[in-house]
Amino acid sequence: MNTNLTKEELACFSELFAKKPSAVKSSPESSSETVSVTTEIPSTLASLLGKTQLTLLAEISHYRLWFPLNIAMDELGQFTPKLGIPEVVDTRGAERSWRMKELDDVRIIDFDTNLAIEVLSLSSTGLTLYAPNISANNHSRRAKLILTKEINFEIEYQIVRSENGVIAATIVVSDESRETLRQFLFSMHKAQHSYLYEHEMNANDTNASNVLKLKSD
Repeated sequence: MNTNLTKEELACFSELFAKKPSAVKSSPESSSETVSVTTEIPSTLASLLGKTQLTLLAEISHYRLWFPLNIAMDELGQFTPKLGIPEVVDTRGAERSWRMKELDDVRIIDFDTNLAIEVLSLSSTGLTLYAPNISANNHSRRAKLILTKEINFEIEYQIVRSENGVIAATIVVSDESRETLRQFLFSMHKAQHSYLYEHEMNANDTNASNVLKLKSD
């Protein structure tokens, strides 16, 4: 079931984009996308989005942003939408979580070998590594994923493919760490695709709320 959000809910949603890199001005050909609430969460995302029963779906270009959405009632009886960090899905080809490839010093420390291993790409469900010293097998391995100097956490990773020293692996993280990883990836997606995001506010229109405009290529 899909329902349109109210202007107040859109205003709340748009706050997520308030702190963002400068956006490139929209071109005349660019069109706004609709934002809707849905209870139909794809099975492939259910485990990533946790126990949420509602999601807010926004589509920008070939990306889908699935925001966990909770609506609570405050002491005045007003409904207040509370949005979680979105899962960014790339719809080109087979839909999958967006994979970040422009990484800067992201690495893992493998617990068995104590080696620092370069991360070549990263998503909320997997990663690729350049690790010629690690043999490909079906055993789960543990490591610390280091995103920045301040952000790191433990993961489990299982190798699914290895070729010429490059390993592709799925990852398992705790719920708390998954939120951290999702926030990191969403921030990087906004930084790398700032032209897709635009937040406009018309202060002169008394009938208008803050409206989020999502631009397509």
